Amino acid sequence: MKSTVNNPDHSLPYHLRGAFRGFETALARYLETIGVPLSYFHILRLQWDGNGSSQLALATKAFMTESVASQVVKKMVKDGLLRRVRDPNDKRVWLVHLTAKGKRLREKIVVDGIKISNEHAADLSREDALITIEVLKKIRLAFDKYNNDYKLGKT
Repeated sequence: MKSTVNNPDHSLPYHLRGAFRGFETALARYLETIGVPLSYFHILRLQWDGNGSSQLALATKAFMTESVASQVVKKMVKDGLLRRVRDPNDKRVWLVHLTAKGKRLREKIVVDGIKISNEHAADLSREDALITIEVLKKIRLAFDKYNNDYKLGKT
């Protein structure tokens, strides 16, 4: 009998990574057809629902390091999708805003991104999707707590 301890078929992280990589690969292929790097997508999707986020807040929400987010934002500014302005209340902080060009990408990417997601999750009911989202939130919060505790020297 095969041990389940080291068997990837019984590993939640293994399947989470596989599902994520599958979706991300499909999304990257689509974005490539319209000339948008995948790294841009992660910033754009956060900016479409709000504006004026700090680079640190964007990095955190996009699950990027500050240095990676800073490089992506610089490239997006150069490509005319974002503009950066100093926070009037704290001159050390850069606030990031979408340009009109960045806003125009929303419809195409969101509509087609939803199609990609739906087409590749045909056997997943809406109820299953909502349950999965709740479970993933719990997992993420547990790891966020662990990582924060680790950073503070509590583990």
